[in-house]
Amino acid sequence: MASDRSLSRTAAFATVRCPNLHAPLLVAFAVLLLVPYARGEVDLSQYLYEDTKQLVRLVEDAAALMERDGTAAFSTYRKPGSRWFNEKYYFFVYDGGGTCVFHAVSPELVGKNLIDFRDMHGKPVIRYITEVGRQPARDARGWVFYLWPDKDGFVPKWKGAYIRKVVAPDGRHYLIGSGIYEPKMERVFVQQNVQRAAELLAREGKEAAFRAFRDLASPFSFLDTYVYVTDEQGRTVVDPAFPQIHGRNLSGIKDAIGRPVMAEIAEKLRNHDEAWAQYLWPKPGAALPSRKLVYARKIRVGGETLVLGSTFFLASPIWMKQ
Repeated sequence: MASDRSLSRTAAFATVRCPNLHAPLLVAFAVLLLVPYARGEVDLSQYLYEDTKQLVRLVEDAAALMERDGTAAFSTYRKPGSRWFNEKYYFFVYDGGGTCVFHAVSPELVGKNLIDFRDMHGKPVIRYITEVGRQPARDARGWVFYLWPDKDGFVPKWKGAYIRKVVAPDGRHYLIGSGIYEPKMERVFVQQNVQRAAELLAREGKEAAFRAFRDLASPFSFLDTYVYVTDEQGRTVVDPAFPQIHGRNLSGIKDAIGRPVMAEIAEKLRNHDEAWAQYLWPKPGAALPSRKLVYARKIRVGGETLVLGSTFFLASPIWMKQ
């Protein structure tokens, strides 16, 4: 991760010093998305991009190896040039308490408990890993996302890691994972994030939920997306993009070719609890539009209907059908 030992929490990167730019993949997690699979089933069809599928397959294979061989599998994971350890992938393993028990790139972390480590936004990074382990399934799975500089630069980039719970032959529980820089945003990531936001709103109420949605340190902001909230008329209630502006009316927004995208979402939500819409919008700094999706769902809270949504750019080109 970081080769500069001068990095500190003041510089937004560390309460734990990391002596290697490649170092701990798991010390900057931004969000946790739990994956509801039945045992033995990995539903790759929910993912659109091959990079995502490749990472899931790799971690699942590594987990199977550790389920068979226990910690003896570590010698396999650390072989340079293998499918487990190369320019694109490497593995890390934590126990349920947040102690690193294996790290292919930064072995100096082994034996250290990093449960209280926080990333540049103040997120408790290793705690997200251990939350996967607290799921009841023996093969629980989850996604975590975080910002961290890669080996070629100091500017942090998004990284996504797939985490798998493992029960070794001796009965001990571990969390194994690997990740990739700048993962492509999957529809399921956004859908699960908004659904989790709706659950929080229903459970904790508006004050607590809205505070979380606005907070960059919360799990609801990752991969350059966030959760917004509008009323039934399309006026913003929570708008992380413009936190100082309340009541911005989104109902009349049209895309680059004049498509009334928010009106389309509102119409779909008249008869359904959730809706998707695709539209064209330029990326920041770009002149030409790119394909973007919005996902929204409505929820009844305290006698009023609110709409929670999130938007993201598709990684595939504008001409490709999806």
